[in-house]
This record gives sequence, structure tokens and C-alpha cells, in this order.
Amino acid sequence: MKRLFAIVCVLLSVVPAFAKGEAWLDTLRALPVQDGGRVMPLDTYANRLAVQLTGRQHWSASRGPAAFAGRDAIALLADLIFNPDRFAQGGALDTPLIAIEKRPFKERVGLDPKQQFFTAREIANCQGIRDVLDGFSDRRDADPQVSPVADERVALDLSAAVDRLNQFAMRSPLPIVPQGDGRFLTASESGGEPGTEAVQAALRAFGQAYRAGQPLDGPARALVDAAHGAGQVTDKQSKAIGLELFYNAHRPWRMTAYAYGLAIIVFGLSRLMFRKPLLILAVLLGVWGVAEHALGISLRVGILHRAPVSNTYESLLWMGLIGIFLGLIAQIFNRKAYYLFAGVCAALLSVLFAGMVPLEDQTNSLPAVLRSNYWLTVHVLTIVASYGVLMVASVLGHVYLVRTAILGQRVEPEPGEVIPRSHPLTVQTYRCLQVGLFLLTAGTILGGVWAADSWGRFWGWDPKETWALISIIVYFAVLHARYVGWIRDFGLAAAAVFAFAAIVWTFYGVNYVMATGLHSYGFGAGGETWVGMWAIAEAIFLIVCKVRQRSLDKKYRASEQHLPIAGKPSSA
Repeated sequence: MKRLFAIVCVLLSVVPAFAKGEAWLDTLRALPVQDGGRVMPLDTYANRLAVQLTGRQHWSASRGPAAFAGRDAIALLADLIFNPDRFAQGGALDTPLIAIEKRPFKERVGLDPKQQFFTAREIANCQGIRDVLDGFSDRRDADPQVSPVADERVALDLSAAVDRLNQFAMRSPLPIVPQGDGRFLTASESGGEPGTEAVQAALRAFGQAYRAGQPLDGPARALVDAAHGAGQVTDKQSKAIGLELFYNAHRPWRMTAYAYGLAIIVFGLSRLMFRKPLLILAVLLGVWGVAEHALGISLRVGILHRAPVSNTYESLLWMGLIGIFLGLIAQIFNRKAYYLFAGVCAALLSVLFAGMVPLEDQTNSLPAVLRSNYWLTVHVLTIVASYGVLMVASVLGHVYLVRTAILGQRVEPEPGEVIPRSHPLTVQTYRCLQVGLFLLTAGTILGGVWAADSWGRFWGWDPKETWALISIIVYFAVLHARYVGWIRDFGLAAAAVFAFAAIVWTFYGVNYVMATGLHSYGFGAGGETWVGMWAIAEAIFLIVCKVRQRSLDKKYRASEQHLPIAGKPSSA
């Protein structure tokens, strides 16, 4: 970790030279703030606030709410704190800032479905939203363990956004004065806790300059110096803040997606022209993607000080990293295989789907059950790794089906060969299924060890446990069917694609659709449309492949009937 921090510090020294923001913005970015159970730079705090209110960290000048379009998130925060006159008459509560994207939800609660941004007052006075919240409150009174469904979660998020704006309207102080023992004192222009007087004065000076449109570089520097003079963060927190600033500026997941996407495109072009040079370029792009992927996960570990599988977002990223590492290692032993291509595809998909997780759920504080439990950490690392390997198997199954069913390519038999050989892609898929099933089984057993240690029982038929067992049975059935000859090459490839639906439901469906059980720390909402579209696309793909395969088999058998028999002249 020390080496990683040293490297990042060097990179951080380069970042300001390319920064396009105003100097006062860059000065305030590193100011430590305590929010959501952890210490973060003001840059992250402002970005989270922007997402909570407007739905995004950044909006172009031609889009987004008028009070935020084309501006930095810290500028929006500064307006809320220091200059409410920048908003509509009535202040931030009467300015359309809060985004509601889901049209069916707006129709249900009686809001204009064509409108994208709403005022806090409109949302607070919306009877339809209040009815949804009251319904969830009644359900929670009947069952304290109940989790909100889709519309209820949207309503809760909107209520939280309104509460946040109310806090700014009431001039609530910010926790920006560290005490070195984990506590942060609060301060604002109008007051604060004892010991923050210098910070209060600096806030007043900054606010006066901000409202008057005067240069802000000096007041911003004075504010940071006052906060540092009143209290210091620990060395551990200081390092984490430096890493998080670089993480925010570098955006490793965007770079990772670019690298993996380009690698796939270049690999596809290598099938058509300049085979060797483009293959080398594709490998280099893949290596770049792996480096960015590993950097991103390492930065998150350094920032959050926890294993990189503590929520859905991190699990998806870990899943993709395991997939690409498997592809790299397997490709070394079999250079003619498609392991690396499948690993890159799996990693790209994991990064893209991780990007759909809300920002506040990407860097949330760690639930108590996950903080210091060795067995749970090992269990989650292992079982999510199995998901990555099985995703690679699914991609290999897709490659086989496209090549043989869609494009009609076949493995030509060797001279004198009686028993048809398995397609190389079938062998690769089978090996991945074996490794994935081993990790899935081991991870589930480790989960039972953790449950025995934490809850006093090894197995309790919790929905997550039940679906983990179902997934194991599904993959055992696939491997057994292949071993005894019930399914052949096409059947194994189709089964690898189909069986992954059990993993998707275990990983996503239980947490985001069923939202019940003892694994409450993993629950979330959103993404149902995308996952549903994926499931429908997969079903259509398998049906098309089956129909196409039957057609090709008929043509192949018909052509075999017209082949000349050895030793006899052809009828032609």
C-alpha cells in the first residue's frame, strides 16, 4: 500500500497542471468533510450532493437544472451555503433542482411526466409521494425487516433530497473541523461548536467575497488554513483523501471501459485484416485495461480501508477483474484459445453495469457485520470470484454459438477420424465451468462457516443461501450432462449461457427484486429494466441459435448423403 500511495502522490502532482477548474475550486476540493459515516474530500461530498439532487455529478451547459448546468459541483454547494439569492425567488426550496427520471413513477404520484426537475416544495406537497411513503411506513410497522420496493425507494430518495435542501435552507453547519480522534466539529457562517471560531470567521469572509463576486482564491486558501489550524486529520485519513482526489480526477473506470472496449473492437478487426499487428495492439489495450482495473480497485481499498466486495458496485468490479485475470492466465497456456477475449468482454460488462449503481451506494460506509469478519470477507471474495469465472464461461458459450450456429463454422474432422472431436471453444467453456463451480461451491461453504460464526447456524434456507444452492445444482447438472453425453457442444454452450441466469438472479434478483432475507446489507434498487432487457435478449439469442442450428444440421446431413463412398465412383 505504501508503494501504491507513493505512485499516486507522484500522479497527483501532475494533475493540477491539467486542471481546468478555477483555482479556488481546486483549493477547496481537498478540504476534509465527515459525511455518511466516513471522512471524504469536499470534492466527493459535493459530487454526492449533486447526484442526490440532480441525478448527475456534471451537466453540460445546455442540459441539467438551470442552477447547475455547466457548473462544478462545488459551485452548486457554495451557492447552497453562501448565496441562496442565486436561486429562484424563495430560495433553493423553490428552484427546480431535484431530478425524477422514472416516467411511470411521476404518472403514479400525479407529477408532470414530461418535467425532469422539480422543486423541493413541489415534492414535499405532492400527495402521491406522501401516499407512497405512508404505505411503506405501514408495511415497516407491520414488519421492521421489510425493504422498500422500487417506487418506495424512489420516494425515500426524494424525501432525503428534500431534507438535504431543508438543511441548507436552515443554514445547518458542516462537519469540517477534524479533531484527530475520528470526530469532526461543525461550523458555519452563523456559528458552530466551541473551538471552530477561526473557521467560522473564514467562512464569513469567503461568503462575503462569494456574494460580492470578488476573487475567491485568497478566501478559499484562508478557509483551508483555518480548518487545518483548528484540527488535523490522521495520517491514515490524509492518505485516503489524497487517493480519493486522484480517484475522482483520473476516473479509472472510464479509462477501463475505454481500454476494454477498444481491445474488443481491435480484436474484431484483426479477424478481417492485419491479423498479427492488430492482435498485438488488442493485447496491449487489454493489458492497459487490466492496469486501470487493478488501479481502480487498489485505490478503493486504500480509500475505504476494506475488502473490495462490500457492496454491489464493488462486487461487480471484483467479478470483472477475476474474469480478466482468468483470461490472461489461461491464454498464456493456450495461445489459440479465446480466454482473453472472453475475459475482456466479461470485465467490460462488469464495469458498465457497475456504472449504473447510484453514486451514494458506491462509497457508502461499511455495515457493522462486514467490518471485522474474516470468514465473511473470504466468503464474499471467493463466491464473487466464481461469478466472474462463470461469466467468462458464458461469454465463451456466446462465442461458440455465434461462430457455429450464426456463422455456420464447423470443426473439420481429421483424416480417418471416427468420433467427432469437441470444438476447442467447448473445451474452454467446460474448463471455465469446472473452475467456476469449484469456487461457487467453496464460497457457499465458506458462507455457511461465516453464518455459523455470526448467526449460530450453518444453514437456514435464507433466500440468498437457497439460490446459491440452486446455482450450484444447476451447474452440477450442466457438467454432469456433458460428462455422460446427454448434451454435446451446442448444448454445453447454450447451457453455459442459460445457467448464468441463475447467477444473475442469485447476485441481483435476491437483493434488488426479492429484497428479503438476512443479507439486508446487500439490498438495493434500480436496474430492473436493463436486467430484464438482458434476459429477453438472451432468450431470443438462444432461440435464434437453436433454429439456425437445426437448419444447418439438415443441410449438413443432406450434403453428407451426396458425398462419394470411398472406393466407388461418384454418381456425378
